Amino acid sequence: MRKADQVSLTAPLAVPAFRSLWSANIVSNVGTMMQGVGAAWLMTSLTESTLLVGLVQTAATLPVFLVGLLAGALADLADRKKLLFWSQAWMMSMATILGLLTLADWTSPVVLLGLTFAIGLGGAMSIPAWQATVQDLVPKPLVPSAVSLNSISFNAARAVGPALGGLLVAAAGAGFAFLANAASFFAVLLAVKTWKPETPIAPRPSEDILGAIRSGFRYLLHAPRLQAPIIRAVTFNLCAAAVWTLLPLLARDVLHTTASGYGVLLGTFGAGSILAGVFLPHLRSRFALEGIIALGTILAALSLFGLSFSHAPWHAGVCLFLAGIAWVGVLVNFNVAVQTSVPAWVRGRALAFYLLAFQGALALNGILWGWLAGVIGISQCFTLASLGLVAGLAFIRFFPLNSSEGVDLTPSPPWPEIHDSFDADPQDGPILVTREFLVAPENVDNFRLLMRQMRERRLRDGARRWRLYRDAQNPQRFLEIFRLDSWGEHLLQHDRTTMEDQEIESKVLAYHQGSDRPLTTHYFGAEE
Repeated sequence: MRKADQVSLTAPLAVPAFRSLWSANIVSNVGTMMQGVGAAWLMTSLTESTLLVGLVQTAATLPVFLVGLLAGALADLADRKKLLFWSQAWMMSMATILGLLTLADWTSPVVLLGLTFAIGLGGAMSIPAWQATVQDLVPKPLVPSAVSLNSISFNAARAVGPALGGLLVAAAGAGFAFLANAASFFAVLLAVKTWKPETPIAPRPSEDILGAIRSGFRYLLHAPRLQAPIIRAVTFNLCAAAVWTLLPLLARDVLHTTASGYGVLLGTFGAGSILAGVFLPHLRSRFALEGIIALGTILAALSLFGLSFSHAPWHAGVCLFLAGIAWVGVLVNFNVAVQTSVPAWVRGRALAFYLLAFQGALALNGILWGWLAGVIGISQCFTLASLGLVAGLAFIRFFPLNSSEGVDLTPSPPWPEIHDSFDADPQDGPILVTREFLVAPENVDNFRLLMRQMRERRLRDGARRWRLYRDAQNPQRFLEIFRLDSWGEHLLQHDRTTMEDQEIESKVLAYHQGSDRPLTTHYFGAEE
């Protein structure tokens, strides 16, 4: 696998729009962390119920599962700038209401959970759009560095935000932490408002939300390049993220440290994450992608194995520092693989699938390792998780990350078939499309191999059925047949074609004998 050309970490910051949004996002992330501290602390003062205290985290993360697919579809169909602006405005409004109610002493557990859920809803709606916007802001070669910078901003906020939130809550109360979070959204609103996309989204046939979600699933089912990083991220998270579930237990029951000591341990993990983000572009320029991920996975396994023997905070801190390096070193590459493996028309949905799988793995992780800790013990769980990471290296063979750096996923020019002569409504259907090829006997095997690739692209971009037939009387004659639900879906299929698809189409046409292009026929369903 070709190594990436060296691109400095700070290169995306030379793009004014990215620099403005990235800086604003740091402020917003710090505010979000302060919000989390304030909400958790306020709930402990409102009730003695451990269930309600735990539900604060649930209220913040549940929206990702409820509206993640909708958010991904909107990130592809709607104006991302407007979606980002109004989702941030919604969160600012909800945080302001929560802050004012808390200062007036009108916040109950139900109100706190409801408004925390409302803020999380805005965040869930904005995440796919924000991540999909990265390639709207910077050229494709700068995407890995841009994703690394986003990771650094998040981990820096995770290291600083809780401490600032704790100080503010202790000094002035949770209400001011909520208002500080509300104020942090103003920076993002200003950055989004002043951002002027250089390339406006071209008009395309309309697609409803449910249809967009279905087409997103269809793309996922027929896109191995997208499936691989999602599956690999889930398998990595199931073991590597055991640290989030087991660390509080380790700190309390084994290290016998205080809450502040637990915070310091989290800080060491954050410091390692930041360091990995800084050096990751440098590593990508010198090592193959799979090599970096394998090295990060082994480092994560060694870190967790070291934690199984930790009986002193300093030793655990060293292990967590290395775990933070491994965490970002692996997951940033999976995120980049998702973003660069899909064309723009489905990028938001692809990221939504990735985020859902990521969050689902974290949720399952908490149940799995929390239960195992009570059965086999904390240290044994860390050992088992480290062995699971090593075993997970086998997925490199079965789900390889195919480099997309040299793949052109930009939209292709319009196909030569003319559709203006068709008097058809977008809802008309079903549609059956046939294409007739004449192939020399010596080229049949290569032609059929290429048509297998064509099959995946037809099904990925909208076709419901696809078959290739060979004439029994004339073995040189092949008939490609695919079916779509409607004429509008067929127009969308044309709109979704990329330059990579066009390259495969050109190779297929090279095997077609004769000066004319293959005969293409469109059939409309005739049943009444």
